[in-house]
Amino acid sequence: MQGEKKARIDWKFMTPLVLSNMMNPLNSSMLVTALGTICHHFSQEVSAGALLVTPLYVAATIGQPLMGRLADMYDPKTINKIGVLLVLLAGVIGMLAPSFSWLIVSRVLLGIGTSAAYPSSMAIVAHRYAEEGKTIPGSVLGVITVSSQVCLVVGPLLGGFLTQLLGWQGVFAINIPWALATLFFSKNISPIKRSVVTASFLKKIDMPGILLFSALLIFLLLTFIQHHIRWEFLLAILLSFAGLVVRERTQENPFIDIRLLWTQPSLLLVYVRTLATNYILYLLIYAMPQWVEAVKSMSPAQTGFIVMPMTLMSALSAILTSKTKNMTLINICAIASMALTCAAIFLLDHTLPLWEIIAVTLLAGTAMGINIVANQVALSAEAPSGKTGVSFGLYRTFGYLGAIVSGMQIKTLFQKGVNDRSIYLCGVYASISCFALAVFYFSSFRKLVLQREKV
Repeated sequence: MQGEKKARIDWKFMTPLVLSNMMNPLNSSMLVTALGTICHHFSQEVSAGALLVTPLYVAATIGQPLMGRLADMYDPKTINKIGVLLVLLAGVIGMLAPSFSWLIVSRVLLGIGTSAAYPSSMAIVAHRYAEEGKTIPGSVLGVITVSSQVCLVVGPLLGGFLTQLLGWQGVFAINIPWALATLFFSKNISPIKRSVVTASFLKKIDMPGILLFSALLIFLLLTFIQHHIRWEFLLAILLSFAGLVVRERTQENPFIDIRLLWTQPSLLLVYVRTLATNYILYLLIYAMPQWVEAVKSMSPAQTGFIVMPMTLMSALSAILTSKTKNMTLINICAIASMALTCAAIFLLDHTLPLWEIIAVTLLAGTAMGINIVANQVALSAEAPSGKTGVSFGLYRTFGYLGAIVSGMQIKTLFQKGVNDRSIYLCGVYASISCFALAVFYFSSFRKLVLQREKV
């Protein structure tokens, strides 16, 4: 039994993978408490902060399936290291940025670099356990999930302290030692040899597919940030989507594997669940700190302490969930905890005592940990053999789409100020997404029941 535990968590093997996977959530959430200082330093309006938030997610959304494809085609360890080197470069550019535009460049590089971590890590892990004739242990998935969740929620606290101690440059500079440590520990991972066909690199990575997907994403963003519906943008979205579907269905190595989604609707269901989950999650991550600062007049560091309990509860619930093998129980707990969290948002107002706000963050942390592990376990079960990198890359892509939509939603809701009404509207939209999530989970329940009847 002891040997089994050691085989499940090999920390020499897992440390560089965990460190690389922490980079994206860390850079996503650290910026929350530093945006005001950055905008003030460069004489930008507060709304300009969205220009630093969105590029990372856009770049990561495009980068995830690309890096997943490359991880399946080439050595995933090399892809992981390339991503870490891009993060290192982004940290240097951000720390020394002479203008606001250079910060945007840094954030784009961070999005591309951090997008390599998850698909390459899962390809490395899958290869290791496949060689041993084992499935990926839930505890390994739990370690990656917990580390990401801890960084996602502790980021505002860390960002607040770094901003107060080192200035806004601190939230970019921290990437330098982090990346160097990741590169140092990566020596414990053995390279994986791949048998790749002799074709041009551009053909392998499907540049037309990348361009069509990028166009689709950009026009979606433009549509979200408009105050009124622009029919030309909607037409561009439809054309980009249609072109992407037609193009990718005929490709041997598509950028977005349409055939995989078409032939495995259960896998697509996991992705849509992930989009809905991340929409609610990022809505809370970005909205609650800003609301607490506004209605309670707290500093960035103090706000970080307020949301800190969410970190602990998210990690604890993820650990406990990863130890459970009953998928039906996991799904029930996932949707129940998310429904309670959405209901609790309606209780938030400026008169609420501090301890009750912390109680809401604890509930939100519980829902985060359970739902993300539930989605990862479902993905691990549905991902086809030989397409681990692509499958997990698409998983993160759908997750980032949820983050992008929530970011644009918050920009719209907070446009007239951060107050009780704006956080109430966050609760309305989160509840709508939660209802859709319940429908998706019901489909999962139905599949589990049918499988048991066959047995």
